[in-house]
Amino acid sequence: MNRHERRRQKKNNKLNQTINQDLLEGIKFHTNKNYIKAEALYNKVLSSEPANYEAIRHLGILYQDLEQYEKAYNYFLQALKVNPKGFQALSNLATIHMENKNYELAHKCLSQSFKINSSYVPTINNLAGYYHKINDPKNAIHYSQLSIKIQPGNPIALDQYAKALIINNRPEEAIDILEKLNKNFPDNDNFKHNLSTAYREVGEFKKANKISSEGFKNDYKNIAYLLGYTKDKKNKLKEEHINYYDHLLAEKELKSEDKTLICHSFFEYFKNQSDYKKAGSYLTKGNNAQYALKEFNLESEKKFFNKLKSIFSKKIDFEFECKINKQIPIFVCGMPRSGTTLCEQILSSHSKITGAGELDYLAEVLNFRLIQPTENQINNLESIIKNQDSLKTAREQYLDKLSKRDKGDSIYICDKMPHNFIFIGLIKLILPEAKIIFCKRDPIDNCFSLYSHKFVEVSHQYSYNQKMLVQYYKLHQDLMKFWFEKHADDIFILDNEELVNNQETVSKKLIEHCELEWEEQCLDFHKNKRQVRTASIEQVRKPINNKSIGAWKKYEDYLSEMLSELKS
Repeated sequence: MNRHERRRQKKNNKLNQTINQDLLEGIKFHTNKNYIKAEALYNKVLSSEPANYEAIRHLGILYQDLEQYEKAYNYFLQALKVNPKGFQALSNLATIHMENKNYELAHKCLSQSFKINSSYVPTINNLAGYYHKINDPKNAIHYSQLSIKIQPGNPIALDQYAKALIINNRPEEAIDILEKLNKNFPDNDNFKHNLSTAYREVGEFKKANKISSEGFKNDYKNIAYLLGYTKDKKNKLKEEHINYYDHLLAEKELKSEDKTLICHSFFEYFKNQSDYKKAGSYLTKGNNAQYALKEFNLESEKKFFNKLKSIFSKKIDFEFECKINKQIPIFVCGMPRSGTTLCEQILSSHSKITGAGELDYLAEVLNFRLIQPTENQINNLESIIKNQDSLKTAREQYLDKLSKRDKGDSIYICDKMPHNFIFIGLIKLILPEAKIIFCKRDPIDNCFSLYSHKFVEVSHQYSYNQKMLVQYYKLHQDLMKFWFEKHADDIFILDNEELVNNQETVSKKLIEHCELEWEEQCLDFHKNKRQVRTASIEQVRKPINNKSIGAWKKYEDYLSEMLSELKS
């Protein structure tokens, strides 16, 4: 190497050292949320080395932190052009797809990242988060445990594991982990929010409300605390709080998810303040924003329901020998918000019944989506119904999954997935020993309760549009009429109004339907400390009351389309 080459190499080494120092300094500023200085340093690196993978990627992360998602997305793509096997950028890109609810693309990016580097903890954490988002308990636990195995003290991995425990009906374990995380990281809002959720699911509302109230009082602009704060009747919003969020609602750049959260929070708040005019206004505004996220295809549901009736109108000559297993399923179904959670809470207060919550086991063994199934899924379901071996496999797989939910000497285990009402014909076919309970309530009360609740993600999109909601409700009524004509003697109808007005008599009939002796604690269902993961989480912790009957009348001026559609 001659003198000129040595000089050039020395100069390059010095330049590379400067670039690395600038990048590390930029990351340091970024971590401390000094975004302006971080951005300047990242761009300084790129001015010297335009194809610097890490600088490009970290600019993407910076813009993502600033909620400039389109910019972030473009930088992650640019990073992948520089380094096509950049597993870090693939993981980053997946988080943008998750933000935009493009879950298939998110999973594709995460799978590719994991394939390139199966030990990269951020990707594994994101996979755990992805499976939590789509409510896949088994995989959420698997990936969070894998992450902890690689980095036992990683706080994000522990948080993901705690969230996975919650959806696996192990909230006490989740609370232990989250309490420790909150002690070690007292300024982390995500850990606080997740602990509040865990407390709420086991009925510890005072602890949950305390977290939300303290968080909101410390920083009322942090939207994560808004709903928890406004749901607590003791809390009051100041004019500056209302003005701040009203101003946010007027901004065009506000994400639809944030808009629906703010509106739903204000609906809850003004409902608690008995200002039903303001509450109704925020309710309709929030639901319009939520429905705009994804329209509901009613025609595909009509075709599917008609297909079900066509399949089960024909004689099916398959019969299963009823070998009574240790656990017999009780299917509690009906429209959401029809009283299914209350029904399960009463049943699970009995010593011989375990309440397992909303299980997706039947849909899982059938590889089927309960709402808006694909054409392939519908065709596959028909093939299963026409094949005795496939039916036998579905039965065995379902019962095997159910058996893992036993918590002692239970005879029955409740599967309270409301939309299992679509599977009643199939349940009678493959699980003839099962008990089926159909929950119903006054149509207007049921529809209003659906319309006034914020469900997870886009799981019940039909409920945010008044006309669509009623049309779907009528589809459900029509299908239930079909099932009753075929299986009237095997379906117990639990009428919500009858239960409210005559709790003991109806509760005794419910237990009698399950062929069990009556137990007095079934009247004190609200003392049952089992985990509840539905929108009725607070109602079932209180004695039966009639407050929800006719609640819609307070908002009648905002429900004209719904009321008109129900009368037609």
